[in-house]
Amino acid sequence: MQYKRWTDDDVATLRRLASRCSASEIALELGRRLLDTNLKAHELRISLKINSGRKSGDSNQDPGPAGMDLTG
Repeated sequence: MQYKRWTDDDVATLRRLASRCSASEIALELGRRLLDTNLKAHELRISLKINSGRKSGDSNQDPGPAGMDLTG
């Protein structure tokens, strides 16, 4: 597989989609491997966590395995 350079447009797309789409959706949109997308986001300090609009104390939040509090 040949390496595909990141363009300014690719980075702009990554930034734009980061809070709205999953990493796999972003990778698909960019035509890149998931690993490459995650590495570039990490390099640029871009969080790929989707903002759901819920507050951390929301009672509808998944409690995690065996009811553990994973909010940290």
